[in-house]
Amino acid sequence: MSEHFQGKFEAELKYHLENPHQFAAALANAGAIIFTQDNQETDWYMEHSGVAFSAPTISLCVRKMSPSGINLLIVKGPDLSQCEAVRIEDTNKTISMLNTLGYHCALNYTKSRQIYFLNEFHITIDKIDKLGSYAEFAIMTDSQSKLPFYTTQLKALAAKFGFNEAMRETRNYKTLMLEQI
Repeated sequence: MSEHFQGKFEAELKYHLENPHQFAAALANAGAIIFTQDNQETDWYMEHSGVAFSAPTISLCVRKMSPSGINLLIVKGPDLSQCEAVRIEDTNKTISMLNTLGYHCALNYTKSRQIYFLNEFHITIDKIDKLGSYAEFAIMTDSQSKLPFYTTQLKALAAKFGFNEAMRETRNYKTLMLEQI
């Protein structure tokens, strides 16, 4: 099932979600397979004290997932669809190493996440304190040229569950959290 998270690029659509339980039931009825339920994902967004990233859309994140036990080092950007991750063994040690290199934590938050697989797509239900609940429809690929095709497919899939453009959130969680500060 890890093939769902393989690729350098991600087509992703995020929607405001009023009723997570109702959406989870609709996913189950559609034949979606649950991958993780009630996973807690803590993100530390790291920035360098002396050097700004070359684009405001680039971010470096250390992620700890519990109880799944998966830890990742994630680089997003510079293109909004670009996302690469590698497994790490120890989040605290990784953060300490980045601190030694001059990075500091610019933002830290935890979200509750359920991940479902529906055919080749992964769908998440996220809950973040201060922000609310969201549904994300996504697929990873190594081919940037496939992103428009996948985005069209994701819009159609989301529409089957009652989501529309008025419900769509185009900002990432990092941006939404920083707007709360």
